[in-house]
This record gives sequence, C-alpha cells and structure tokens, in this order.
Amino acid sequence: MSSSSAHWSAYEIFAVLSGIILTGAAFVPGAGVKDRAWSVLGGIFLVWYGWYVAHQTTGTFRFPVVIFLIPPGAVIYLLVKAFGHSGGQASPPGSDGRGTPGIDG
Repeated sequence: MSSSSAHWSAYEIFAVLSGIILTGAAFVPGAGVKDRAWSVLGGIFLVWYGWYVAHQTTGTFRFPVVIFLIPPGAVIYLLVKAFGHSGGQASPPGSDGRGTPGIDG
C-alpha cells in the first residue's frame, strides 16, 4: 500500500460529485434500462477518474470542460425521459379516439 495522501482540488471533487449525482439519476422512476445503464457507467467513470487523479503524485492531468457539462445534461435528459415531454398535463378525456367516458353512444 502506498502511504501517499490524495491531493483533492475543486476539479477532482467536482468530478466525484458529478459521478455520484449521475449515478443517482439512474434511479429516477420511469427511466429506461439503457438510460439507467449509461447513467451508472458514466457516474462510475467520473468517480473513478476523480479519485484516480487525486491520488497521483506526478504528471499533468486534464479535465476537459465537457466532463462537467455531461452530468447536468444527462440528469436533465433522464428527468425529461422519465416525466415526459408534455409538462405534466394529462390529455383530455376522449382524446385517444375512444369517445368521451361515461357517454353511451
């Protein structure tokens, strides 16, 4: 085991927090299996990369801006997929072509 301590900066911390949030977004009700899988894989990668970089003692590591934009975008995407595009408004009765409920024809 190495006795070196981790060097946590805002970049590593934000990467780990983004990964945790992205992984947690996989549990949004109504999300599909594929969306959940990508969310978990992306979250695990961000947590791993933040932890990995924090424990390096030499070298230069880059955090491209896109890794900080993907988690919020993915969370928004998952919420829209889970809760629909209609803004929470239900369709009016009879809009499915079956007629108005309660009226005999």
